[in-house]
Amino acid sequence: MTDVSLRKITAANWQACTQLKVRDEQVDLVPSNLYSIAEAQFYQAVALAVYDDDEDIMVGFVLYGVDVHTGKYKVFRLMVDQAHQGKGYGRAAMRKVIRRLAAQADCDEVLICYKPANHAAQKLYASLGFVEQEVNDDQVLASLELTKQP
Repeated sequence: MTDVSLRKITAANWQACTQLKVRDEQVDLVPSNLYSIAEAQFYQAVALAVYDDDEDIMVGFVLYGVDVHTGKYKVFRLMVDQAHQGKGYGRAAMRKVIRRLAAQADCDEVLICYKPANHAAQKLYASLGFVEQEVNDDQVLASLELTKQP
């Protein structure tokens, strides 16, 4: 299993994060990390770099927080650099984010949106238990119900 850590975006690593890129055919499926880092400043969102713990290198980015429209926790963004895709980093990062959110007393559901053409995202999120709730031409909204332990 791929071992990752989620680390804060800081003055020391934000530029490296903005240099991470998806494959050319994925560019229209996810906003740039620079845009996402800026967006995090205006919402209740947490921007984190995804690091491969074994090699101590940044391999991706995740943005999550409370959705202003629904008041529910949402993963706004997940991206893995093109050089590191297909190695399990996205799955490992999502599992860590889900565990973090499940630890929040007021979180019983996690939302995620992705473009209908993003088949890799759909497959990943479905395999983690996300169920599609709404589908339209612009986006798919999926949710994962969290069970709380007494």
